[in-house]
Amino acid sequence: MFTTLAAINAAGYDAGMDSPLNQRYKVRGQIRDQLASRKIPSLGDLKEFYRSHKKPSSSADLGQYISFALIATDAPAFQLPAGELPPDVEPLRGFSELLARFYKEANLEDLWNRAQPAYSAAIAEYQDPVINSLFEANGYLRNPSGYLGRRFQIYLDLLGAPDQVQVRSYRDDYFVVITPTSTPVVDEIRDAYLAYLLDPLSFKYSEIIKQKKALQKFAEDAPALDLAYKDDFSLLVTKCLIKAIDSRLMHGGTEKRQAFVNEAMREGFVLTAAFADLLPNYEKQPDAFRMYYPDLLAAVDVHKEEKRLKNVGFVQSLPPKVIAPATKMQIEPAEESLESAEGLYEQADYENARKMFKKALEQTADRSMQGRAFYGLARIAVRENKKDEAVELFERTAEYNPNPPITAWAHVYLGRLALAGGNADRATAQFKAALAIDGASAMAREAAEKGLQGSFSSGDKQQ
Repeated sequence: MFTTLAAINAAGYDAGMDSPLNQRYKVRGQIRDQLASRKIPSLGDLKEFYRSHKKPSSSADLGQYISFALIATDAPAFQLPAGELPPDVEPLRGFSELLARFYKEANLEDLWNRAQPAYSAAIAEYQDPVINSLFEANGYLRNPSGYLGRRFQIYLDLLGAPDQVQVRSYRDDYFVVITPTSTPVVDEIRDAYLAYLLDPLSFKYSEIIKQKKALQKFAEDAPALDLAYKDDFSLLVTKCLIKAIDSRLMHGGTEKRQAFVNEAMREGFVLTAAFADLLPNYEKQPDAFRMYYPDLLAAVDVHKEEKRLKNVGFVQSLPPKVIAPATKMQIEPAEESLESAEGLYEQADYENARKMFKKALEQTADRSMQGRAFYGLARIAVRENKKDEAVELFERTAEYNPNPPITAWAHVYLGRLALAGGNADRATAQFKAALAIDGASAMAREAAEKGLQGSFSSGDKQQ
């Protein structure tokens, strides 16, 4: 990130240079002065590249290079991944080689090391309030630690135009990039964290979300609503839910909360009031939000909300915002199918869950994803008492080894099925296989240990 933004500053990126915040942190001016004093052979090519790829708005201009920095490899190569790239990065394919030359010729490693104290001081200003805000979000959702295998990362960079908050979601990683700000942006960071937690649920329960899609027409009529929310109903649902949660976490009493909800509705976030009305029911029950989520969605009364929305006067415009519009979490089609299939399975809609798991098998050659699909199909077979089919599918799950927790559970199920069939030796072998897997969940290990006790008891009876 530092190298990329240092490069565009040297190449002509001047947005926000007149901001007093540049004088407060000083780093941007100092880096620009240092680079101007050095003989850098690649600078001419770099200036031409920046000029030919400049975007109409300063936010989009900076945004494309932020996206590049987030997905490129580290110094000194800065290579982009093979295959499809985010739309804003695709035009920058030739930037990697140029940036690698610039990094070496300008001795960016030295400048980065010298800038470290300033970055550390700036980060320290955010650390406590951001941590407290994320703890608050986790506490409300009853979420202990995010999602296994996914990351939420915050970057603060002092070389971009001030007052920027840009959010990106690539596969399993969620990024928030901020530049020096004149007002606190802790709430925006918390909202991005809530999106990180809630986005996967929108894929998992996409079928329930589709049942509420009649409300999308009201959002389409909201003049001030960003096009991203008009085009993607699940993204709109998630943002409305985030705003409703914000209202529940807000200090200042009922009137302030209601005013916040009303304003969100006028901006076009048309489900905010519905979720705000329903969230107190969630707060009174014991389940974590990820478990309660389908019940919350199901409780949205479309006809009631249609009546409410007929009385909402949408605002015509909003003051310019520095926060970049939300982006839909980028996941592979097979991953989307798997998430949707899991949601259907949890709702006991086994027929449609089966179709989605089979669809995932057709969408990918990745053995890990295929293993997850086999595991889903195997559990459906168990529910439908198709034991032979379940055994075959769990065996394929174990063979494809999707990840340690699922593979361990596949062995647990195989052990249980063997035990039910009277084969204590095979059951013992499967339970031991589950316990031998490094990374098996605590629940899977407990189930395997209980299964072993049962298989030993069964074996004694047979003897």
